[in-house]
Amino acid sequence: MGHLVEKRSGLSRLQTFTYDCENRLVKAETLVNGKLESSGAYRYDSLGRRVAKVSAVNGVTEQKHFLWQGLRLLREETPGQSSLYLYEPGSYAPLARVDQVEGGEQQLYYFHTDQIGTPLEMTDREGRIVWQATYKAWGSIEALAVNEVEQNLRFQGQYFDDETGLHYNTFRYYDPGVGRFVTQDPIGLLGGDNLYQYAPNSTSWIDPWGLAFKSVNFEGSKELFPVSGNQKNIVSIQMQGSRGRDFTEAYRQAGLKEADVKAQGKFTWHHLDDFDPATGKTTMQLVTRSAHEASLPHTGSVAQFEKHFGLQSGAYGGKDAVGISQSKGWLKGRAPSTSSSTC
Repeated sequence: MGHLVEKRSGLSRLQTFTYDCENRLVKAETLVNGKLESSGAYRYDSLGRRVAKVSAVNGVTEQKHFLWQGLRLLREETPGQSSLYLYEPGSYAPLARVDQVEGGEQQLYYFHTDQIGTPLEMTDREGRIVWQATYKAWGSIEALAVNEVEQNLRFQGQYFDDETGLHYNTFRYYDPGVGRFVTQDPIGLLGGDNLYQYAPNSTSWIDPWGLAFKSVNFEGSKELFPVSGNQKNIVSIQMQGSRGRDFTEAYRQAGLKEADVKAQGKFTWHHLDDFDPATGKTTMQLVTRSAHEASLPHTGSVAQFEKHFGLQSGAYGGKDAVGISQSKGWLKGRAPSTSSSTC
């Protein structure tokens, strides 16, 4: 129910999609002017991971097998050749790939990614670019400047299928042409109100499993405020009930003068999505305004605070939110005014 079963592009191109009882894509065909241009057949293991595909494009048939490390693609194999993938620790952002051709030497390639782990370039041992691409807003390739070596990784957790133009995204398939999945979210509304949505913003959110999107952590990013000595650009604070109060507390913890940072006009504090209701603590990161604004809309600990305490969206900063922080013993500095007026 709710699957994409047919897609038309222009007057001549028709794609059809077939699913099994587990809502997994098992067959796809592309016809141009009624003639078969490409096709794909797919197999999965008991955990829902794709383990094999047979594709045919313009009469050329290819078989691939896939091996997994948990929910990360570890290795892909074609007759006589294999590719082994290495990733950043605790991430789906690729670091390197080791290719092995039967009877030949291993070839090592390095990935160069953007701020959300999407490959922009791939280089060989000598630093020579062997693959380079630019992307459209939702992940489709706009231009391949260099394409000496096949490279099919896209957004984190995604694998490009040439026979369909779709990206295999672990538990679903993603259509980069329209920025949405072709089937409903397997976890239902836990992934958001829109059952087909990839993420609110493709420049700062990732969804490596096709289940629920994540916000981006700026740790290790060049967008962080430059510090020296005992200064910090990442701190832990107890939430104060308003952004202004949070910022003041974050500057205090960071050992920075608020006026000096504000005078530059380039930086702001980002609330990470790690609010702990028991302690009131969250992580704050001082980052460039441009990077922070590019990540909007996003949810962080402010939204988590509001949701946990039953506040309306946007209530953070009001007297109710500040009052909650005060009642919990988290509030620093001046207590909120208790005066009231009647009419």
